[in-house]
Amino acid sequence: MNARKNLKLFSLFFLSLLFLFSAEWVSLWSNRSVYIDKVITKIEFKGNINTSSDDILDLMDMRPGVQLSQGLLNADMRALFVSGFFYHIDIQGEADGDGVKILVIVKERPRVKDIDFIGADEVFPSDLRDKIPLKENEVITPKKVTLSKEVILKKYRDEGFFLAYVRFETEPVNPETNTVKVKFIIDEGEEIPVSKINIFGNNEIDTYDIQGIMDLKESGIIESGVFKESAFESDKQKIAAYLKSRGYVDAEISNEGTNWEIRWENPKKKDKRVVIVNFKIIEGEQYFYNGYTTNHDLTIAPNGMPQFLNKENNPIGTPKEEWAPVYPVKFLEDQYEFAPVDVGEVFDETKFQKDRASINEAYSAKGYLFAQVIPRRKVVELSDASISRYENCDKRGGADAVADCNEEYNRLNIARLRKIYEEEPKLRGKKFIHVDFTIRENNLAFIENIIIKGNKKTQDRVIRRELLFKPGDLFNSSLVNRSRERIFNLGYFKEVNFNMRPGSDETKMNLIIELVEQPTGTVSMGGGYGTITGFSIFTQLGENNLNGTGQQITGRVEFGPIRRYLQISWTEPWFLDKPWSLTLSAFYSSRTLFVGATSITENNNQGIKEVASYERSGVGVSAGIGHRFLINWTHFHRYSPSFFASTRPTSLVSDQVLAEVDRGWQFRSQLTNGIAYDSRDNIFNSTQGFNLIFSVDNVGQFLGGESHFDQFSPILEYYHTWFDYTFFGLIRKNALRRWRVVQQFRTSSVFTFERTPKYRNQDKERIPYIQVQDRLFLGGYESLRGWFFDDKYYPDEWKDGAASRVLFTSELRFPIEPSLLWFVIFFDAGSMYEQINRAVGERKEFFKNYDSLVASQRYSEPIETYLFENYNSFGKKIPDSPLVVNDPGNLVLSSKNLSMSNFRFSWGFGLRIQIPVLPLRLYFAQRIRYTGVEDRPFGLYPDNNSFQFVFGIGDMRF
Repeated sequence: MNARKNLKLFSLFFLSLLFLFSAEWVSLWSNRSVYIDKVITKIEFKGNINTSSDDILDLMDMRPGVQLSQGLLNADMRALFVSGFFYHIDIQGEADGDGVKILVIVKERPRVKDIDFIGADEVFPSDLRDKIPLKENEVITPKKVTLSKEVILKKYRDEGFFLAYVRFETEPVNPETNTVKVKFIIDEGEEIPVSKINIFGNNEIDTYDIQGIMDLKESGIIESGVFKESAFESDKQKIAAYLKSRGYVDAEISNEGTNWEIRWENPKKKDKRVVIVNFKIIEGEQYFYNGYTTNHDLTIAPNGMPQFLNKENNPIGTPKEEWAPVYPVKFLEDQYEFAPVDVGEVFDETKFQKDRASINEAYSAKGYLFAQVIPRRKVVELSDASISRYENCDKRGGADAVADCNEEYNRLNIARLRKIYEEEPKLRGKKFIHVDFTIRENNLAFIENIIIKGNKKTQDRVIRRELLFKPGDLFNSSLVNRSRERIFNLGYFKEVNFNMRPGSDETKMNLIIELVEQPTGTVSMGGGYGTITGFSIFTQLGENNLNGTGQQITGRVEFGPIRRYLQISWTEPWFLDKPWSLTLSAFYSSRTLFVGATSITENNNQGIKEVASYERSGVGVSAGIGHRFLINWTHFHRYSPSFFASTRPTSLVSDQVLAEVDRGWQFRSQLTNGIAYDSRDNIFNSTQGFNLIFSVDNVGQFLGGESHFDQFSPILEYYHTWFDYTFFGLIRKNALRRWRVVQQFRTSSVFTFERTPKYRNQDKERIPYIQVQDRLFLGGYESLRGWFFDDKYYPDEWKDGAASRVLFTSELRFPIEPSLLWFVIFFDAGSMYEQINRAVGERKEFFKNYDSLVASQRYSEPIETYLFENYNSFGKKIPDSPLVVNDPGNLVLSSKNLSMSNFRFSWGFGLRIQIPVLPLRLYFAQRIRYTGVEDRPFGLYPDNNSFQFVFGIGDMRF
């Protein structure tokens, strides 16, 4: 009976096992005892659409060949759930010989396809998209949705919209892609103005002064006074810092009594909400400055050497009398803003912090990032009893006590305090702070790792190649700051921040580069205008960071009645990951050239004149390379072959132009070599630094073609910030530090020297070596504001162009809105010169015999010549004799003629509007003349002293 019962039980157990093993897959959780301790032979995945099997496997510890354990199963299940990618996970097993196959079945959370912000009018959707944790192509989790709503609400609170409301919605999930479009529906509510700012607890500092440094303002006629919670928080810090700068070192903002609340402006009507802001100040006592003492920490280490002094100058065994710090005390004392003569002034905590930071900055520049500046404050009360305590050192017991007292007498400026006590009774009883700076130089700091964050598109190598240091290098604050400027000047990022973190030991640190990218593709349409080039419209498409590689590709089409232009170019700024750039471009241009006016009547004095013109068309390509070296230097080289032809001459052009038209297409071959130095802090809106470019163009000669000359082009720009709108700290508002008054000094000259062809003879009179389109002009918005390129005060030679040109300009810019609008005052100067060998044929005889011709005219027709030289046709006195102005001796390029008397000048004022696609320049310019009088070197032209309106679009130089 028992045997039969046992047989039945055995059969049932056997059939159960047979059923279990005959099933294809079973859950490991319910049948883990069957598969635990077996070797995994294979891992498969099912249900994953957007997450690859390799990515899921990377989250797990299971691997083929590994023995399955309960701990491994639990850990992998936990890891998959923690990833947040899946809302359902089942791990199944199947017998595979002596091992087990694993099947991971997942149900993915949907991923975000698009994010829309419905109702976001007052805040840019791009700002919200950058800040929220929910991103496109990422899975949706409840936590991300909640955090995203909080981020959006905080952004609106920071902007003053306290009544904003955010709702989250999703569209139906696309089953094929498991993606979904999500929407944040925003009710922005209304901005709430600040009705009243109450400041309590300030007994000495005027409330008006405190309100002046705050970002929050009461609403009124001028101020909108919108409340922003971020401004409220920052104002607490600003008020405390301001009080400390006024000597109230212990000042703080009390948590009790400092708050804000929303109320109805009219409780009965309840039609408008306002905010009442309260700041409770604990002012404390006012302190005064009593000097600094600076010393190096010479604590002795167990090896008998100074523990905190640098080891580079003080290796083990250095005699004590030869111990040398990185910086002597005198050098450090020269860095302080507080000076010994300031004893008795209010103790400015801000200035003190700057002085402390200046020492750290000096050490950082030498690689001593870990240097410590330890301040110890000694407070001395300005009272007779306190001062007398140090004046009677001889009464101290013991020689050491007397010596210590005498040392403190000198260190604490007791003699100076006694004088203040006698001369300024109002300061009696006040407390004076003396600071002892102890400097521990410690170890040099080496860069262990460079970690880059925030670059989603831009490749790491594009950023790293702009760095002037690498892991393992000695930390140098100057190179770090310049590297930050170089990365920002790429134009790919709207924020570039460097932060330091401790490394693996006391000699190492990690540098964190945090970036916020901005769009680098450009599609722009606009227009340009210049006195010579005329009006034109353009369309430009470009990408300045192609696929995140830093490559640039641009195409530009420009059209106008005077100028037509088409160009496409490509630049690789780091060819083969070396600091060599490669640029390839091609262009087509067509331009109408005006070549003077010709009389078409017999009366030359009052003749009817018609402008002569023709078109100059060209097509060409260009290939250039450049190399950066020594931090701010670049040398560049470019070859530009092209073909030009003159067409469509009007009836009155010169025979030279007609001959040029008959020649048809002409070859031009040009090689450019140059060097540049650029230390500007911001190439888009410079406030300091130099930009120097010197290039040499070799045209024709050994290169072939019809044009033959050398051209030298030096350009120098210098930017200097005079002050910002805090007016040297008189107005304590950090936002005004962006409003910098900047002066630009610029000189740009071109010197062209005629050369001869090397491979064949060329008739210079028939085919000039310097052709018409290569001549330079002076005047108009492009060069000398307030003058015209054929101005009546110019020598006649200038009106047809010249070979060389010298320009100077200075522009003082007052920001109205720093990134958009400036008021400017400018001063321009320019002159042009010729080579004497350009005078050929009849012109050569004219140049050669000019002096004798003038002398003969003055002798034969003295009255007529006198009137011609001193009065115009209306009988008005003219400033300069036309015979002197047109003297070829003054027009030839020479050191003697580079004098102020040969320049033309202008000054004026106007607006500089920096709209990205359409920069505008609106100026009023007045021509002035050099008088040569010492006390009044410039004067007005007697017959023309009005201001000229100068309008320009699209020129970035001014």
